Amino acid sequence: MTSHPQQDVCCLMGDPIAGNPTQYMLEKAFAAAQLDWRFLTFEVPSINFEGALRGARIFCFDGVMLAPPHRSQVMPYLEKVGDAARISGQVNCIKQVGGQLTGYNTEGRALRQLLEQAGAVNNAKVTILGAGRLARAIGAELALAGAGEIVFACRRPAAGQELQKTLLEQTPLTQCHIETITTECPLTLDEDCRAIVNATPASEPLPVVIDSLPRRAVVADVVYNPPTTWLMRQAEECDCPTIDGLTLLIEQAALAFEIWTGVSADRQAMRDAVEEFLIL
Repeated sequence: MTSHPQQDVCCLMGDPIAGNPTQYMLEKAFAAAQLDWRFLTFEVPSINFEGALRGARIFCFDGVMLAPPHRSQVMPYLEKVGDAARISGQVNCIKQVGGQLTGYNTEGRALRQLLEQAGAVNNAKVTILGAGRLARAIGAELALAGAGEIVFACRRPAAGQELQKTLLEQTPLTQCHIETITTECPLTLDEDCRAIVNATPASEPLPVVIDSLPRRAVVADVVYNPPTTWLMRQAEECDCPTIDGLTLLIEQAALAFEIWTGVSADRQAMRDAVEEFLIL
């Protein structure tokens, strides 16, 4: 392991932050790559966020990960922003070079890359459950990557319509639709749907007619604890390929690691760390 006079440092900022596995996972990733880097975690209330980010800049932190509520608050303090982060209004990863801060969203990119491996993005129809923070990040990334149609199935149609307008105006996407769903009026999936993504924090039964799940569709869930959610169990029973929330958590952190270091992340070491941290 190489040693330098000044260690490279990255950090996580959020509020609340207790129980977040990011520091443990990324410290293990640095060690696996034989990098003498350190990762710190700070609980930062919104009122102190501007000052905390200024401190990270002054102390030359190489990178910052952001947890809620700061992902939507950081835009005014960045010199550059990636396209998906700009469109979604969500930044979860910052890289500092020469005092300049660049913001990225690796959450949407992580899912996009995993779906692309299954051939479920380019010209494909994707249904996203939710219209909140994660749905925005995922929708923006898939729209920029060439999805053929995106359907947002949500309980609050106004949020979905605002997101629909943003994507149609700011990305190449030409087909975007909103479905209002409730417990009494669950979502029936179209046969040509290639991917279904739960972008809500709900891990219990979702308002989806499982019998309508296309057998070739890829099913993803952002919930990582527990990693085997109701939706994952239903998809496995239907023999659908799945992407669980634990895999997504690891991939988005691995992408941040690679943005900061330029070194490939050891995803198995990161998985082992998260499973140990969460006692899975």
